[in-house]
Amino acid sequence: MIKKIALSIFIQITSFQICSNATNYEEDNFLIVEVVTPAKQVYDDGIYRVQFSSFYVVDEVGNKIISSGEVFDYAAKIKLKEGFYTIFYKNLTGKLAQKEINITKGNMLQIRLD
Repeated sequence: MIKKIALSIFIQITSFQICSNATNYEEDNFLIVEVVTPAKQVYDDGIYRVQFSSFYVVDEVGNKIISSGEVFDYAAKIKLKEGFYTIFYKNLTGKLAQKEINITKGNMLQIRLD
């Protein structure tokens, strides 16, 4: 009985390590991107806060990859694979604008949109 329990625990630990290694390998192809969209000061619950505008990202074949609504205080951070993308965002006048980006290997990238 104890041997079966020990064997079961050993198998679970081994499979967890294999899954962790596979995940780490896949993560190497991603880059963290901080998307700093146009921002404005808004009054919220008694304080003024910075509100960043919404955006969405489209890959080179036109598929929407990720989107972000308006966020407060800190610019949104997303994770993208290497490749070419287009970011669509609203500028401060409310018009839809876009910027093309090329994601290459690295740790982190900051994109400032006007």
